[in-house]
Amino acid sequence: MLCRVPPYRVATGPANMAIDEAMLARVARDPSAAWLRTYAWSEPTLSLGYFQPWAETEREPRWRSAAKVRRATGGGAIWHEHELTFAIVIPSNHPLARPNVALYRAVHRAAAGMLEAAGAPPRRHGDLEPDEAPSHPFLCFAGRDGEDLVLRGAKVLGSAQRRRAGAVLQHSSLLLRKADAVPELPGAADLAAIDPDPRAWSDPLVAALAAALGLEPVPTDWPDDLLEDADRIERGVYRNPDWNRKR
Repeated sequence: MLCRVPPYRVATGPANMAIDEAMLARVARDPSAAWLRTYAWSEPTLSLGYFQPWAETEREPRWRSAAKVRRATGGGAIWHEHELTFAIVIPSNHPLARPNVALYRAVHRAAAGMLEAAGAPPRRHGDLEPDEAPSHPFLCFAGRDGEDLVLRGAKVLGSAQRRRAGAVLQHSSLLLRKADAVPELPGAADLAAIDPDPRAWSDPLVAALAAALGLEPVPTDWPDDLLEDADRIERGVYRNPDWNRKR
């Protein structure tokens, strides 16, 4: 299967979430190709999982003035700053579309292999603590799920999904360095001698994921109509207080 890979992009939180939703809609309409993109955030941003209460961002002073957006995917809140964020959208007829854990494991194994080759070998949390119940604190990277990647006791990669008829979107974050706002969360480059620049990991990650998912990566420019769809979604959803404060 072909996989469209548009250029690495830096954007605001609402724009990033809207682009990913536009990709999801594109694959749902046209399941002949998957989409994969890597990206960054133009300012440090707190993204809330779909089901998280907005009121939690008001209780802690460090979040009150921060840029915030609600994701369409589940999971805990993520502070996006020194990380590589990536989104993969596959059609529902892809062999890894079901069960949901299949895509998690394939993506995380590919990322683990990439990090191990660079000298920072992470482990699947479920392989380290098989009997431990998942923990779900407010911050995603402060908790642990069986599929998370852990390096020297710290979570460095996690993912969340959204499904719609015809396609699956998976958001993933590879934490590279700790941020001043969340000093309790070290990144992979804090724990091992690896490059902390997110852009340096973009191409290796695309290659690793394409191989793991049986995809043929095809570099592509951003389609004008996809960006137009994303702009409409951004204005109607991700910049809409009714969406962000819906819970």
